[in-house]
Amino acid sequence: MLEKLLGLFGIILGFAMVPIYLYYFLKESDGIKIGWTNYIPLKASKFKDEVVDTLREINGYLISFFRGQVLVAFIDGILVGIALTIFQLPYGLLIGVFMAFLGIIPYIGNIICLVPACIIAYFRGFDHPYGLSEWGYVIGVLAIFIIVQQINSLVTAPKIVGDSVGLHPMTVIFSMLFWSLLLGGFLGALLAVPLTAAVKVLFRRYIWDRQTQEDAESSSLLA
Repeated sequence: MLEKLLGLFGIILGFAMVPIYLYYFLKESDGIKIGWTNYIPLKASKFKDEVVDTLREINGYLISFFRGQVLVAFIDGILVGIALTIFQLPYGLLIGVFMAFLGIIPYIGNIICLVPACIIAYFRGFDHPYGLSEWGYVIGVLAIFIIVQQINSLVTAPKIVGDSVGLHPMTVIFSMLFWSLLLGGFLGALLAVPLTAAVKVLFRRYIWDRQTQEDAESSSLLA
């Protein structure tokens, strides 16, 4: 039993540390970008230069993705905080602040904020706000989180994160569905945009650009 509790605590602590890791990742992004040459254990060559350039481009997309994710989490926190305050939930704004902080972690951050919100809502429901029962008030709070999550999935995340990595919003939505099916729900949703951006870089560098170059060379020969 003790091992399970320690394991659960470790998981929760790991998720709680994600925003801190993300902060330092974004803070040191320029240093990471410059240092790729030292990170790759290859001798100086044209092949190493190609690998470094590719990784730098993918790294740039990752940084843009996380910056977009921070903005999306901030917007979600504002929406949740305002909605819960209007719904007369105690500590609604504080929950919104935690949502803006933990919402960087897709789905898990929402759940971490949703659980205490529902507990507070149940006890607040004894006062019958808006004429609702205890469970009716809990359902109302749950509905707020679901609506904000839908706005996140269909509007803010595809638009903001998609623009940050140069992907169309519909591509972002499709990539989330694809990678969620391929890798599993949470892991797929978390890695969907970075993986799609990486695939885009590889296709552009080694298929699309080369095809364009070959077409241009063929046209010049025919001329």
